[in-house]
Amino acid sequence: MTIQADSKKPFGMLFDRVSGQLSAEDKACGDSRKPLQDMAQLAIMVEMTTIPPYLTALYSISDPNCKAYQLLRSVMMEEMFHINQAANLMVAIGGRPKMTGAYAPTYPCYLPHANPNTTPFIGLCRASPQVFNDTFTAIETPAPPHAPARGNNYSYIAQLYDALEDGLEAYQGAQPLFQQNPDACQRTDIYLGKFGGTPIQVTDLASAKLGVRQIVQQGEGSVPESQSMIPIEPWATYNTYGERTDGTYGPIIGTPYEMSHFKKFRTVSLDKDSFPDSYPIVSNPKRSDFTNPVAIELAELFDIAYSLMLDAMEHSFAARAGHANDTFFTLALPLMHQAMPNLARRLMNTPLHKDTNSSVGPNGAPTYLYQPGSNLQDFANRLQQAVKTVGQQVSDPGERQTLEQTLAGVRANVNQLIAAVHAQHA
Repeated sequence: MTIQADSKKPFGMLFDRVSGQLSAEDKACGDSRKPLQDMAQLAIMVEMTTIPPYLTALYSISDPNCKAYQLLRSVMMEEMFHINQAANLMVAIGGRPKMTGAYAPTYPCYLPHANPNTTPFIGLCRASPQVFNDTFTAIETPAPPHAPARGNNYSYIAQLYDALEDGLEAYQGAQPLFQQNPDACQRTDIYLGKFGGTPIQVTDLASAKLGVRQIVQQGEGSVPESQSMIPIEPWATYNTYGERTDGTYGPIIGTPYEMSHFKKFRTVSLDKDSFPDSYPIVSNPKRSDFTNPVAIELAELFDIAYSLMLDAMEHSFAARAGHANDTFFTLALPLMHQAMPNLARRLMNTPLHKDTNSSVGPNGAPTYLYQPGSNLQDFANRLQQAVKTVGQQVSDPGERQTLEQTLAGVRANVNQLIAAVHAQHA
């Protein structure tokens, strides 16, 4: 018997509420924008759900100089921009973005509110042509022409954003729609290198729609009626987007300005002969899978780093007074660039079970379990404890030294973060 999994619907009948069928909670909160705020929060959660699967595949690729790694990394940076832009919209209409606790994704899963019959079941897996094609490309597939706006059971992410735009346009509540939450802030200063995008401050319907358009065209792209979904031409309309010479934003016909996420993933999945090697990690890891004490330590350390990153990301959209600490640059970004990748790659080279061959596997992989109440000092202490575990459990001198160096490097970085936080509050 086949059991049909259902799509996660964290906001219940959200799209009926946006259409005017307010819930008791909506009426009690005193803000007629609550359904639209929940829609913006849903957009944040959809974008957040893609991050750990993309990161898992990225960390598993053994050669960071290969095309698959570089394209996937560029998508990762752009997904961070999408979260930023969706969060700006949330703040602009009176909300405050949430990325922790019940709002953090758990795996495997569907995209929140997606149609489980037409969208992929998303897991944490090593990079492979199949994962790029069956999962990543499927996530980013462009909606066909005239696909209806759809919130619940959407088949394409673009349909969800169309429903969000429709809701913004149709709003007729008591409160002004674009009245920013005084306890939150928009971010237009987050720079993610040559990838990402230009975050837009949302102040009205036009700027809100421009921000949404950037997200959709950068991710899924758009398909003109005259063009097939999988074109032969190397630079089809929906593969390119950006700011045009006249100042507008959208597809740039005939130029390889930047490929959409869909095109990037499809390019990698079709190039099977050049696909890079990846570490033999377990798919969709659970804590109960781990019996090697060293792998357990590394998995738990990664989850602490991941949790601290989510906490810092969420707090970075809170209103700050004077020289209050900006947790995106002082915590979230350093953890993403140093602690998380170093711990993940070492975990992916550590067997799930002691005294087995790491070149054969199965090796460990991050579980991405949010740990509430995590703090930097406890993280530093736990890193020191992990060094002792390595000394007790790893007999091979070379392997032991490599693990100790990784943990010492992460601990040094965490100590720098602790010192920076203390200096900020001195």
